[in-house]
Amino acid sequence: MPNVRYVRDVMRLGVTTCAPDTPLTEVAALMARDRASAVAVVNPNGELIGIISRTDMVRAYLKPFADLRAEDIMTTQVATIIPDIPVRAAVQIMLDRGVHQLIILHARPAPQRPVGILTMDDIVKDMANLPDSEKGE
Repeated sequence: MPNVRYVRDVMRLGVTTCAPDTPLTEVAALMARDRASAVAVVNPNGELIGIISRTDMVRAYLKPFADLRAEDIMTTQVATIIPDIPVRAAVQIMLDRGVHQLIILHARPAPQRPVGILTMDDIVKDMANLPDSEKGE
């Protein structure tokens, strides 16, 4: 029986963040600098209030984006998980929600501060690194 892989084994610690009033040009610079597929938008207490994906940024390109701020385009219904669930469950959440990344939070009642991110790229990299005995199980 293969070992169950957990999100904590595959996720990236840390996540690129910005404040709601961050100009989109600065959000773009953060994404480019960190090669991030998404930026978590946090309140002054560091708690998650939204997310901006690459798709959100590309949509904003068609608008006067120099005048926009993170809060103008962020998604407030953020797909989040805790690090102690199986990767397979996280993948199913991504597919069900139609998202390319999940923000990792500590289990409640801890403050809802992002501690990491799990992206489709992380899943693909994990697939490439799994021993043959664990592939497809």
